[in-house]
Amino acid sequence: MEIRHLQMIKEVAKHGNLTKAADQLFLTQSALSHQLKEVEGYFNTQLFLRDKKQMLLTQAGEVVLQAAEKILQEVAETRAKVRCITDKESGEIRLCTQCYTSYHWLAGFLREFQTIYPKVDIKVELEAATQDAIKHLATNTIDVAITEGDDNPKFSYTPLFQDEFVAIVAPDHPWVGRPWVEFDEFADENYIMYNIPDEESDNFMTIFKNRRPRKVHKITLTEAILEMVKAGLGVSVMPTWVVRPYVQAGQLATVRITQKRILRTWYAATLKSKQQPPYTTAFIQQLACYMKELDGYACEV
Repeated sequence: MEIRHLQMIKEVAKHGNLTKAADQLFLTQSALSHQLKEVEGYFNTQLFLRDKKQMLLTQAGEVVLQAAEKILQEVAETRAKVRCITDKESGEIRLCTQCYTSYHWLAGFLREFQTIYPKVDIKVELEAATQDAIKHLATNTIDVAITEGDDNPKFSYTPLFQDEFVAIVAPDHPWVGRPWVEFDEFADENYIMYNIPDEESDNFMTIFKNRRPRKVHKITLTEAILEMVKAGLGVSVMPTWVVRPYVQAGQLATVRITQKRILRTWYAATLKSKQQPPYTTAFIQQLACYMKELDGYACEV
């Protein structure tokens, strides 16, 4: 028995008619009938009941159909995997970023990248990898990690862009217009942050090293945090690019944190021991260009 026999069983069962199944398989009805006899001879039993113009599965036929569907699915998946290996423009990139807010700009880039590499499937790992991107990269359960660190000797790092954390306040907040605000001033404010443990937020642990804020509000969504700040219910700390549209619209204001500023460099990390396909390298290079343009810089290719 061959793959063509399994495809024949699937099509006949689907259409319930030899003529329609033959058309789908680009065969004559006579050739399809011959294949069916071969399969029934192989199993030494009848797989379909001929009821006028209908082809109805027997109990044995149901069993064979289930097996045929599984085998055909395995064959299709195997062909896809082999194509990923042999086709340099086809494959999958498993991706995550250490910062949840990064997914806001990532969506726009992914749309652009897929127009250039339509045969590359970008699989964004959210909950599984965002909390511990480095661990997942080290165990090869993701291919690219967008990370703010570059100190792991197992990884290769490509600088993407640098952003700045600033204090986010309502337009009428007393801090507006000041050149910067010091860490200890945050303790007199209500602080609005993402719904994560305090120790998982580097900003929280740095700003409130000596004193906790007056009150902490923990919110899941970026938009909800910004709405609370707009309402004057507290202050928050985010990268400048997250709040830029709100600032331009006059809905929020930003203030630099300390004279030295809080700067962060983002990198695309990959495993050194793993040979990267050309489309992964292209993905990282184009992401770096995209982020420079997003931040107002020209990209030199």
